[in-house]
Amino acid sequence: MARVPASICRSGLLLLCLPMCVIAVNLDNYQWHNRLLFLVAPDFSTPAVAQARDSLERRFEDVIDRDLLVIQLFLDGQSLVGDRPITVSEAVQLRLELGIDPDEQLLVLIGKDGGVKRRAPLSTDVQEIFTQIDAMPMRRNEIRERN
Repeated sequence: MARVPASICRSGLLLLCLPMCVIAVNLDNYQWHNRLLFLVAPDFSTPAVAQARDSLERRFEDVIDRDLLVIQLFLDGQSLVGDRPITVSEAVQLRLELGIDPDEQLLVLIGKDGGVKRRAPLSTDVQEIFTQIDAMPMRRNEIRERN
């Protein structure tokens, strides 16, 4: 099977060539190392995205303490894994893996075990996410070990 050049994958033929494109973001690489929090919206300028980013930035130490990696997925605008930009094809592939429709605005929390722990509206208060993480057995063990 011939490999489709990345430039074609970023064009209007994106969805047709996606299975042949090499996707660099592999969620398995984060398993047992990070919890993943996806901020998902059609557009990076969605107000709920800005609110969620601001809340997470204000609670940066809490994010780090919980080994939380924030992944931002957009159809229009730069998608990011942490602070690393990813391609449109990578963002589309991640959306497909998570079963996210193009018009959805939501938060998706994935635990260190790789399981989806929560799918919630993008407007969800980040304290709810932190509370849920803190109730997880693995997190409770982490806290005990640090103390």
